[in-house]
Amino acid sequence: MTSTYFLGANSAQGFYSLYGSFPPRSGFLHIIKGGPGTGKSGFMRAIGSEAERRGMDVEYVLCSGDPDSLDGVYIPALNEAWVDGTAPHALDPTIFGVTGDYVNLGRFCRTPFSSENQVAIRRITPAYKALYAEIIKIAGQTEGRIYVLLDEIQEVNAWEQVINSLRVDLD
Repeated sequence: MTSTYFLGANSAQGFYSLYGSFPPRSGFLHIIKGGPGTGKSGFMRAIGSEAERRGMDVEYVLCSGDPDSLDGVYIPALNEAWVDGTAPHALDPTIFGVTGDYVNLGRFCRTPFSSENQVAIRRITPAYKALYAEIIKIAGQTEGRIYVLLDEIQEVNAWEQVINSLRVDLD
C-alpha cells in the first residue's frame, strides 16, 4: 500500500510542523542535505519506487510549498525514513548513528556556482524570503480569505499545484 500526506503547512501563524513525530515508531532517520536542485526529491522517489517494486508499503511525505517535491519517504517494513533536512524543516538525528544519519547530496554538485549564477542567487534569495514573510504577516492580520495574484503564472510548471499549495484557510 502506498500513502501520501503532508507533515507541514503554511499558516497565518507561520509554518506548522509535525516533523518531530516522523518517522513513526521511532525508526531510523536518514537526513538528506543539499541545496536546491541537488536531487533530494528524486533520490527519495527512487528509494520509494524501488521499495514498491519489491512489494513493500511506502509512505510519501509531500512538500507543502511544492507538492511535486518530496519532504520524505518512509518504508514501514524497514522502519527507515529519508527526509529533506533543509529549511524550513531542518533536522538533526537525536543520537547520530543510533537514531539517524546524514546523506549529503551536495557532494555531487558542481560548486561554487558560476559568478553569474552567484549574483542571481544572492539577489533573489533575500527577496524571496522577504516576500514569503510579508505574505504570512498580512495573512495573520486578515480575516477571511486573501488572494495572492501572480503575474506570468503560465511560466511556472504545474501552476495549479503551486497555487493550491499557497492556500491558507484562515477560517
